[in-house]
Amino acid sequence: MELLRNNRNYRNLWLASVGSQFGNWFNEVALAQVTLALTHSAAAMGLVLLCSSLPVVVLGPFAGPFVDHFPKKPVLFVTDLIRAVFAFSLSLSVLMHQTWILYVASALLGASGVLFGPARNAVIPHVVTDDELATANGLDSQGSGLIQIAGSAIGGIVSATVGPIFCFAINAASYLWSAWHILRCHWDEVEAIGRTSLQYFQSLKAGFQEALHNRVVRSIIIIGMSWGLAGGGYYILIPVLGQQVYHMGGLGIGILYVIDGIGVLIGAFVVNQYAGKNRHRATLWYGVAYITQALFFGAMAQFTVFAWGALMLLLMRISSGIIIPLDTYMLQISTDKSVQGRVFSLHGSTYGGVMQLSFAIMGLALSKFGIPIVGIAIGVMSLLCGVSWLGQFKTLYDRIQKNVRVGDWL
Repeated sequence: MELLRNNRNYRNLWLASVGSQFGNWFNEVALAQVTLALTHSAAAMGLVLLCSSLPVVVLGPFAGPFVDHFPKKPVLFVTDLIRAVFAFSLSLSVLMHQTWILYVASALLGASGVLFGPARNAVIPHVVTDDELATANGLDSQGSGLIQIAGSAIGGIVSATVGPIFCFAINAASYLWSAWHILRCHWDEVEAIGRTSLQYFQSLKAGFQEALHNRVVRSIIIIGMSWGLAGGGYYILIPVLGQQVYHMGGLGIGILYVIDGIGVLIGAFVVNQYAGKNRHRATLWYGVAYITQALFFGAMAQFTVFAWGALMLLLMRISSGIIIPLDTYMLQISTDKSVQGRVFSLHGSTYGGVMQLSFAIMGLALSKFGIPIVGIAIGVMSLLCGVSWLGQFKTLYDRIQKNVRVGDWL
């Protein structure tokens, strides 16, 4: 918490992030409730998620050079304003009882946020020291966990009582909150922008070359794609469990998201207190967490009793809460600041790309094979990700150490 107290720029970035995420959880619960109420279909839920993340796949790889070349503050600010408009437009699906609006508005909302994630991740190394990076990413995840607990719980209650339109309005307001805090930030990007003097396609090529030749980046991207191929089923599974297995409606979806958030919060705390303070430990725990995530995911899918399913969900998401900040942290310490926007864009787009397949495939698979079998399949993929990382542990750790020493010398 000392970083939040003493670093004004990071504090404002953190407040912007948790504010918009708070609104996003209202959106998540309301969107799931409206989609399932209008369609009664897990496949339709998958299609909505597909529409929201497809723009990241199509536009993400080409957005990287813009993230690295242009000042990130106006990019972040304008993106928030645009997202506020599209978030509120989802309310039209409720007013008009039209499912096509869910698909179109979700796609527009996803497209408007393509630049935001990579830009924000690339800004963090400009406002904190290298030694504070793990702490900053851990605080981001802790904030995400806390906000998920509050946002999904309150969002579930509000969506079930006041209605989903109010939830969509809160989501829009949260983007305006984020934009205001972005305006209060100040950081120096002159050096990073000056080094990005290549033409657009050359700059784009440089980002791909970094991913190809940097073994840490390449491994994280491949693992992200592998997990994304199966992990999309998780985002369909939670609302299906809440509404169709536990028969608890929007409130059930909200409670499951609360448990999800508690798990992520605990995992982020573990990173801040233990894993993030030692690069060797961070590299090791990243792989181990994929393995424990696999075991608890497979177990969660076998239970129809809420209490047991909720416990497995909690343990599974503790593992995820370790993976999330370490994923960002290791990309930040293993790449040069001048190409981080392109690396994060490529990572996000490739992960999102296979996630699209997962939304389509897993939505149909859940309908055809059922939750227990699909849950085992997703768990096996997470297990393979962990084994793959640990199998090349020494080489990856040596590469991280080498880059850190070079960065310190520069």
